[in-house]
Amino acid sequence: MKTKNIIVKIHNSDTFQYGEDQQEDVLEIQLDHTDVNKMVKENILRDLSHSGLVPNNVIYDLLNFALAIYTIDQVVSRKNNGFQGWSRYFIVNFPVQDFEIWDAVSEEFNKYLSFLSGDKWEFVFRQSEEIRDFVLPENRNPNGITKVSLLSGGLDSFIGAIDLLSNGEIPFFVSHHKTSESKIQDKVLGALKAQFGNTSFKSQKFWVQPNQKNSTAEKENSSRARSFLFITLGVAVANSIGDGIQMILPENGLISLNIPLTKSRFSSHSTRTTHPFFVDGLNSIFEKLGINNKIENPYRFKTKGEMILQCEDIDFLKEHIATTMSCSHPENGRFLGREPLNCGYCVPCIIRQASEYQTGEIFTTYAIGDVRESVPSQKYKKGSDYRAFKIGLEKLSDINNEHSLALQIIRSGPIPYSTLNELNEYISVYQRGMSEVEQFLNS
Repeated sequence: MKTKNIIVKIHNSDTFQYGEDQQEDVLEIQLDHTDVNKMVKENILRDLSHSGLVPNNVIYDLLNFALAIYTIDQVVSRKNNGFQGWSRYFIVNFPVQDFEIWDAVSEEFNKYLSFLSGDKWEFVFRQSEEIRDFVLPENRNPNGITKVSLLSGGLDSFIGAIDLLSNGEIPFFVSHHKTSESKIQDKVLGALKAQFGNTSFKSQKFWVQPNQKNSTAEKENSSRARSFLFITLGVAVANSIGDGIQMILPENGLISLNIPLTKSRFSSHSTRTTHPFFVDGLNSIFEKLGINNKIENPYRFKTKGEMILQCEDIDFLKEHIATTMSCSHPENGRFLGREPLNCGYCVPCIIRQASEYQTGEIFTTYAIGDVRESVPSQKYKKGSDYRAFKIGLEKLSDINNEHSLALQIIRSGPIPYSTLNELNEYISVYQRGMSEVEQFLNS
């Protein structure tokens, strides 16, 4: 496995360099807006300012750190640098405003970001040469925001938004987009405003695009670290509004656990964005950094079908459910000369169709049509997820004791639990979620 040495610089004035004995395979990630060779295009601080939000220095460092991680993930090819074309080895040197508190959590960042992306990360923090001055507004929360929630344009985050608004919360919705997601997010936000009122919530969309055309960049199509940036944006907004403002990460329990359906689906097929181990780890790290805004997934013990059926305004949800996007590759619509579509054959789309089936009606138009009637050929990649579900369901039917089920759910990562009842909740949501898929595929 190659070792990629990364130097991150926030300002052009940063003169840090490795010694002569560490010059091999070094990549510099420049984040300074004024640098023509910057590695990422974004306006996060400007967008925060437009919403009246000022990050403190820990949040400022965290935002730049997440930007750097996402950028590195996108400009270092797995094919060229990864073990067996996948897992890469990074040693990242990063400047921070307060070296001591960041150095104290470096090992935890190594652990949890390696878990997230499937790479090996090592972080070496250094004291920044420039100390940032900032002034927090006297009233950080003039709009009375009670919760911050991620709004991706997906079905789960839409349900999360509906539930918050229906329960009288005043949420701030945070979105991150590159290309096609923007229009979907606009439609979802527009529907929420029409239903609940223009002043019922606040929102901010953040655009971040790593520069894969930079002369020192490579192109990487996977984007495992993107979710860390998305979560960080939500936490940054929550913290800038006030200590104790919770950050909601709405995701159904089956996708969060994301148990590999077959033995071969551990690397590129096994995403860990909202896995309980990762979320628990981030909460621990952020607390040690002095960030008192807990990340919470209130749907971790619900299936996607249960999220739909128990939505606080199911009629409104049904009216707009087809607008949302859950797909792994929505570019299918573009290839057909249409708006982005849910493909219908990837893992998230199959789970989504199964959840809609629970209502008695499929509301969404899928690029493939009904996957039960248009079963993708096993000869091609688009048929692999359907086949994997069939294999996974057959294997699950042979597991009939709690110990074996517990071993099954930890295949994608350790499960943090404080009581046996909590562990059983994870087992149960896995069983119920897979049962929804089985009912759909066999109907």
